[in-house]
Amino acid sequence: MARWRICFEDAGGRLGGFADQIRAEIEDARQRAELVTPPITIDVVVQATSEWVIPETGYVGHTPSGTEMRLKFDPDNAALPKNMGEPIARMVAHEIHHVHRWRGPGYGSRLGETLASEGLAGQFCKQLYRSPPELWEVAVTGSKLAKCARTALSAWDSDAYDHVRWYFGWKDLPRWAGYSLGYAMVGRHIESSAGISAATLAHEPADTFRHVLEDMAG
Repeated sequence: MARWRICFEDAGGRLGGFADQIRAEIEDARQRAELVTPPITIDVVVQATSEWVIPETGYVGHTPSGTEMRLKFDPDNAALPKNMGEPIARMVAHEIHHVHRWRGPGYGSRLGETLASEGLAGQFCKQLYRSPPELWEVAVTGSKLAKCARTALSAWDSDAYDHVRWYFGWKDLPRWAGYSLGYAMVGRHIESSAGISAATLAHEPADTFRHVLEDMAG
């Protein structure tokens, strides 16, 4: 029987009045996900911290394995109250897809694999909530996205790629380039093929999407 164990690492009570809302959004994402994917047993760790939190939202998610997801909230971030509600549920949905991905081919250790994993997770949120892209999924567009696609193709199979550079920006790559590339790449693949979705593609090999990135590169 599938079971979610939710643990709040918040001995200081900093999340206070947010806790009930967070629980509700976790449950909402779980119920929606189970309509299109198999139920899972997982530990959900909720932390009050500013570590790696997205300044514009006040939260961030991380899934290190197929049995655990971590949800981080910064109660001192003024953006957090504005983002309570569905944005939190979408974050959880994003991490749920990562859990399923981990239980198949894994998140990935090569750039192309991580682009596929992030793109699939983003499109999964769109599938469940019919929501527009998140900030990081359309941060890079147009000619800049095409340029990033060309750079990504040359490093597609690299297991020595710099994750921070690709996903958070560094030197020649703009902030969130990897998220924008992955979201567009997977989205175009789904739109071009009937009868598939982010849910059905949870275990799809990353190389399936490479031809789309080639088209994006021009």
